Amino acid sequence: MTLDSIEAKIGSLAPDFKLLATHGQNVSLTDFRGKSNVIVFFIRETTCPQCRTHVAQLGRMYEQFKEAGTEVIAILGEGMEKAREYADEIGLPFPILCDPDRAVYNLYELEKYFLLFQRTASLVVDKDGIVRYLKRTTVPNVWLQESRELLGFILSLDEGQPVV
Repeated sequence: MTLDSIEAKIGSLAPDFKLLATHGQNVSLTDFRGKSNVIVFFIRETTCPQCRTHVAQLGRMYEQFKEAGTEVIAILGEGMEKAREYADEIGLPFPILCDPDRAVYNLYELEKYFLLFQRTASLVVDKDGIVRYLKRTTVPNVWLQESRELLGFILSLDEGQPVV
């Protein structure tokens, strides 16, 4: 795994990483540069029902995201076996990337809150590698409406509307 040390914030170059995915290949954020926007979702824990609902919704909306020029990746702070089980249970059409030591979580400032609650995030990185949308939280209830918000945001990028 390789990491950049740039802080992730809206308008900045997204910190790069390379992680092993459930389909057996290494995936880097820079793999998408110049090709497509990318939604990156950090799964809080495999036991988080809101995260499971959100990632499943991203899976159901995957074709809409693809049509809008956007790929989806999810990152899970577990090893390959748990990540594959999780992806198979949900039936995801996109890879889950394994971050067992949570180095990429930490790179994106998603360390555990009070050492107990894993922080989670959803972000959109545009084709140039710039963070255009970023939502970090310790309360995963926000993910219940997130998928549609992400699609609307992606569509606004192509229309040249101002980004928030």
